Amino acid sequence: MRNDEAETLARWIRDLGLPPGAVCLNIGSSTRMFREEQQPHIAQRLIRPLEAEGMRFVHCDMKSAEGVDEVGDLLDPAFRERLREYRASLLLCSNLLEHLAEPAPFARACADLAEDGGFGIFSVPSSYPYHPDPIDTMLRLNPEELAAMLPDWTVVRSAEIEAGSYWRDLGETGARWSRLFRQAARVAVPLYRPGQWRANASRLLWLFRSYRVSLVLLRKPTRRSPQKPRDSRATVRP
Repeated sequence: MRNDEAETLARWIRDLGLPPGAVCLNIGSSTRMFREEQQPHIAQRLIRPLEAEGMRFVHCDMKSAEGVDEVGDLLDPAFRERLREYRASLLLCSNLLEHLAEPAPFARACADLAEDGGFGIFSVPSSYPYHPDPIDTMLRLNPEELAAMLPDWTVVRSAEIEAGSYWRDLGETGARWSRLFRQAARVAVPLYRPGQWRANASRLLWLFRSYRVSLVLLRKPTRRSPQKPRDSRATVRP
């Protein structure tokens, strides 16, 4: 998740006006270390401010680690049933679909988790370097394509935002030129850590090209309770 994305998502969620105690299922949350140390803006700009306002985050991932509240495979019906017990008003699936071999079934599985009338926020890169975790299928969607994964849900908000560049990332390290030279040297020698060569080379393609992220906020339809059939034997008073 990018800094700009975290700020946008926090604003969108706040604008929903969900009541204190509302549950957000954070799908593909990764670990506490990831959210607070590797990408600290996730905690600082998104999770902690909303928790201070009363939202409850439930962090869900396939790996068991500190900071993961629910561990399991979302394609497993038993795991989905367990998550439905939270009666979540909101689910968050950020920059996960591009790392899945079958993103469409996963998105449909996510749709099963929110309460009727609840909300779902999904994001994927629309312009971003190759970044395996452990794979990157290079799924790159615009907001309309992303929303189409859940065609029965209503689009509340959508956007495609600029989210920096590799040049900006290098500047934030405080050692822009030395890191850039090291990166270029690695790309020039493909036999050095060949498994990382594609990712290293891909970053240089976005040296001055903007990263872009597609975001959609969707609302789950409310199912109507089936009407009881009228009893044709009822007595009609004159």
